[in-house]
Amino acid sequence: MFSMAHQFDLASRDGPKAFVSEYAVNGKTAGKGNILAALAEAAFLIGIEQNSDAVSMASYAPLFVNDNDRRWNPDAIVFNSSQLYGTPSYWAQCFFRESSSATVLHSTLQNTSTSQLIASAIMWENSGDNKSYLRVKIVNFGNDTVNLKISVDGLEPNSTILLSGSTKTVLTSGNPMDENSFNEPNKVKPTQSPLENAGKDMDVILLPYSLTSFDLLKGSNDLRTARIDYFSRSSF
Repeated sequence: MFSMAHQFDLASRDGPKAFVSEYAVNGKTAGKGNILAALAEAAFLIGIEQNSDAVSMASYAPLFVNDNDRRWNPDAIVFNSSQLYGTPSYWAQCFFRESSSATVLHSTLQNTSTSQLIASAIMWENSGDNKSYLRVKIVNFGNDTVNLKISVDGLEPNSTILLSGSTKTVLTSGNPMDENSFNEPNKVKPTQSPLENAGKDMDVILLPYSLTSFDLLKGSNDLRTARIDYFSRSSF
């Protein structure tokens, strides 16, 4: 599914919009829902997000499975009579929960030495505090750590990216085959931390087999449509 991330890049913008119904990675490599499958799905969703003028909706399926009556793998949420947990696919979906009301920004990957990256950028507003955030999401589908430079262009002269309030959220695991279970429900789960170098130009590190979201808090309300450029510095 990672290879389908650009599926809608050349789709016609003249006819009805597409509805991507019941998508998921399945088969032996997906297991009962591992991090590798979740990252491939996240890359596919980034492609849909970038082409939201051609794709109006998408639905992951199945959403729920009773562990005592499994008929399909993987699923987003697994439950029994007394427990439940989210699979890595569920947690990957959480990275896109603000996308439906967001503004998609232009983004490009430049000078990359790997084809295992895909990225998108949106502007969204937190309804809880009415603050605006620029979110950059990047999937690293390779087994190498990648050093990346993120450059933000298009801000008004009196606009800025605030250090305080900007965060980084990462979904990854030590093994791409890792799954959650009733015994280890949080084995694969996003971790959030302050973004200590938030700004218009940032050097960041992408872990192997990871989905990373950089939420940059905007310091004013006069942002024009922005252009986000990503420059891959090196991979090792």
